[in-house]
Formats: sequence, structure tokens, C-alpha cells
Amino acid sequence: MKKVVKQKCVIYIGDFDLRNENVQAHLVKNNAKILNRLGYKVAFVGVNRVSSFSEIKKLPELNVGDGNHYLELENTLSLKGLWLFRSCKQRILSFMNEVAGGSEVSLVISYQSPSYALVLKNIALWCRDNQAKYIVNSADIPVLASQPFLRRILMILNWNCLHQINRKYSDGLIAVSRYIERFYQKKGMPSVIIPPLFDDFTDSDFELSDFVTFVYAGTPFVLKKNVRAVGMKDRLDKIVDLCLRLSAEGVKYRLKIIGITKDLYIMCIPRHKDALEKDHNILFMGRYSHKNTLDTVRNADYMLNYRDINVMNEAGLSTKLVESVSLGTPVVMNSVGDSFKYLRDGVTGYQLSGDLTHDVSLLKSLCDKTKEERTSSKKKCASDKTFAIENYEVRMDDFIRSVLGK
Repeated sequence: MKKVVKQKCVIYIGDFDLRNENVQAHLVKNNAKILNRLGYKVAFVGVNRVSSFSEIKKLPELNVGDGNHYLELENTLSLKGLWLFRSCKQRILSFMNEVAGGSEVSLVISYQSPSYALVLKNIALWCRDNQAKYIVNSADIPVLASQPFLRRILMILNWNCLHQINRKYSDGLIAVSRYIERFYQKKGMPSVIIPPLFDDFTDSDFELSDFVTFVYAGTPFVLKKNVRAVGMKDRLDKIVDLCLRLSAEGVKYRLKIIGITKDLYIMCIPRHKDALEKDHNILFMGRYSHKNTLDTVRNADYMLNYRDINVMNEAGLSTKLVESVSLGTPVVMNSVGDSFKYLRDGVTGYQLSGDLTHDVSLLKSLCDKTKEERTSSKKKCASDKTFAIENYEVRMDDFIRSVLGK
């Protein structure tokens, strides 16, 4: 009797929300596209950050690509979620067994955890029982200082557990930065650096204003009164400082801030209240859909950001940086982590120093560029394709072969 050859499969599991498309989801989806190109189907185990288990059952099936599958879980990483841990673990393992029944599961890739990190031990042991390799995909190392007290304690314990399990059981590492590669590396373990990627080059048209438009997009910090700088992902307050200086010097420009309203920003950074009430160049746009965010970034002259040098920012690589450059909008930011390993100074990126006088001078020089110069600059940036998926296909294939011993 002829033996049935099963389809090769990768199970991708973690704290990503494919339905509502959080930042993690875009990284996972683009890595999965590479896996599909390499001949693997992908079974996802992710979370829904806004719906309960009962609500998820009523939602229409989500299309995650031909031949791919998706187990959608309630977000249980909370105090309430402690009581749901056992049922969540059982759902995950049952799904993995179901996938393994119809496919040859070669790899299980863990990108954070869809529930409390202890579940990763069960997943890693499942890999050993089913001749699959357990791969860690790490994109950040969190700084939790700005979280509320109880949540901070819970997250610290969970992170320590996750780190210990991943260090002990990992057969390979997919890292977004050199910092993470060094952090997780152990002797003899294959690793590869793959930054967040981009695969939405369908619309390259843009329309610029007569004067320079900067854009910031993201969730810069925890939204609470008088937020502390420690633990901020983005120093939006420093960006506002720079732009208020431009306004004071009569420079014509716009800064569009996506992701936070003016009222919320002032609650977090009250020192800017009076200045922002008088300023008409800094526009708070609130939350946008991902598509509308990309459209706004595409039509801006520059993406503007500033990040403190800390473990979190050294380890990560901004998804917004990746999207901005890929859409043809150069990024203006300070050098942190691997950012200027990918950004070409004067083409896809302009480097802030942290010195207010120097950085205001740089922004003024950008504002002095003609519309024709800015248009030319954006076209050069768009042709760069640093983060295009096809550039990392061979790298991923070599890594997988190394992990599997082929």
C-alpha cells in the first residue's frame, strides 16, 4: 500500500491578533508568507484582544491564507485569565494534535505566548513527543516599570517564566535584532535575524502639501496621568518639544500625531497643555485604522520619532519604521538598536542627536526643501525595498534547514 505523504506544516503560536491586526500580527503574517513560499502550510494559534470565547464562536471564519488554519483564543493574559488557563491550554494542545493528525508538523514557532507563559512548557514538551522543533521568535524585551503595580508584578513573573522556558527548550531562534540574538543565544543553537517585514506595495501614489508634513504613528506610552519617562516606548514628548521650537521660530510645517488624542496626551504630559492650546501646527488625529494610518504615512514627507536608549528599544525594531520606509517616507529619529543598520542616512533616514539645538536645525533644513526635492527624496526611499519579504526567503530557508539538520 502506497504511503500517504503529509503536507509539511509549521504551527505559529503567540500573542498576536490576526483578526484585529495588532503590531505582532503583521510580523507573524509576513513571516508566515515566507513559510508558505518555502512549501509549508501554517497553522496559527493567536488571541482576540476584544472578544470572549463565546463571542469568538459567533464570528465569521477568518481567512488566513490558502491551506492555513487558525485557532482564535480569548485574551487571557490578565488576573481573570488565571482561571481560564487550564481550558486555554487544553484548547491549544487539542488543536495541535488535530493539525498533526493531517500534516507533518516540522516546527512550532513561539512568538511570545497566547496565555500565561507556563503553557509554553507544555508546547515545548509536545514538540519533543511529536518530533517537531521548538523555535523562539522574539521581537522585544519589555520594560514594565510604567505598568500599574499588580499588573507589573504579574507581567514580571510571566516574563521570567517565558524567558526560562524559551532558554531551556528552544531548538532555534528567529530574532528581530542583534541584541535579542545575543540575549537568547546558546551554544550550538541556530539563529537568524529577520526584522519586521512589509508586503503592501500595491499603492505607491502620494500627494504632498506645499509645506513639510511630519507624521508620528503609534502608542507612545501607557496612558495615565503624569506618565513617567521610564518605560516609554516612544518619547512623543521630545518630538513635541522639537516641533514647538519650530513653531516658535515661525517655520511652516505640520505634525500629524496618530494613535492618541490631544486630551489624552495632555493628561499624560501636562507640561505641554498651554503650548498646545496655542499651537496650530501640531495636530492630534486620534486612533486610525491600520489602512488609514498607512495612507497618512504614505502622504507625509517624513516619519518623526525619538526613542530612549534602554533594553526595550535596543532589543526591538519599530514596525512603523519598517512601514514608513517601505511606503517611501524617510524616517527622522535617533540611532537606537539596529535602526541605522537598516536606514541609509540621507536617503531612508535622518539621524537625530538628542541635542535640542542640533535637532531643531536638522528639522528646519528638511522644512526648507522644495516640493520637488521632497518628491524626489520619497521616490528614492520607496525604491529601497530593504524590508521586502523576498529579501529574506533564502535566509529563512537556510535557518530552517540548519534547525532540521538538513
